[in-house]
Amino acid sequence: MRTRPKLCLFILAGLVFRTGASGHQLSFRVYGGLGYSSGGDLNRSIAGWKSYYQGRQGGGFSSSYDLGEMHGAAELGAEAVLTLSRRWSLSLGVGYVRQSTSGEITTGTTRSEVVAVEPDELWTVDFERTTRQNPAYTRTAVPITLSLDYLLAGRGRWTLRLGAGGGFYPGRLTLQESYELTSETISDLETANGAIRFIDRLSTSGDYTEKTKNSAFGLHGRVGLEIELGASSFLTVSVLGRWVEMKGWKGNRHDVSSWDWTTGLWGANSTAGTDERTEEGQYWVSVLKDEKSGASYPVLVFRDSAPSSSSRPANISLSGFSVRLGFGFRFGGKS
Repeated sequence: MRTRPKLCLFILAGLVFRTGASGHQLSFRVYGGLGYSSGGDLNRSIAGWKSYYQGRQGGGFSSSYDLGEMHGAAELGAEAVLTLSRRWSLSLGVGYVRQSTSGEITTGTTRSEVVAVEPDELWTVDFERTTRQNPAYTRTAVPITLSLDYLLAGRGRWTLRLGAGGGFYPGRLTLQESYELTSETISDLETANGAIRFIDRLSTSGDYTEKTKNSAFGLHGRVGLEIELGASSFLTVSVLGRWVEMKGWKGNRHDVSSWDWTTGLWGANSTAGTDERTEEGQYWVSVLKDEKSGASYPVLVFRDSAPSSSSRPANISLSGFSVRLGFGFRFGGKS
């Protein structure tokens, strides 16, 4: 990976040399834009968890889920463009694509029952469990692309560009999540001498991260309009569609948490501690089954090996499209 920027510089230097030697035009342009991508298995997992929580509502369980799917993207980039002839040009580009989504997921479970230990001894048991998660996904990619464009000069100052090409897409995906979990079981026994209460309460809070990376080759097509602003400057408006399937995201996860545990008669015993762990692995697509409804949902899991024989490596796709606005300048002789 460290040698690729140097390779790009050598290619750019070669383009400049060829421009000076042949008299062809060399131009540079920078752009920014907004995009949309399908997201593949990541968005299917977000939707799967949402459906799972909705299906479990009732019977002492409640939840809220406001984590949205990750489709939108912000893009920046630059291209060096060599005009080969009146009709053709070749472009080498480097870009930056960023996507993110964040939200909050909460659950609550309550249950109460009476347990007969002996004929004359009845325990009233109340159970409550609450969870809160604040997940935030961020994905970035640095595409290095090569494009061939066909030029259609129009009247006045505009030129239509029709292009296609391919590229290399190194990417990173990060999940950062803070969480809290509280579970409490209170058992009461009424006796002739008064009530006896046994408490078992556990509170946990922590920060959890998953960092993975992947790279893939992709294809793209584009159409754009180039508008002359002056003798050597121009404005570009373009739409690009890309096909980039990114399978096998590998990396590590890290979990740091602290906990407090209270237990015993009237909560007489209390301990506290911290836990920390790091594991290597990758994203897999597994099946989450709702025992209440029998429905199944595809979800992402991070493991060092496949969770089941039906699991497969996750495909978190960058396929989609973007709309870009750019500015450029040119120098060199005309072809």
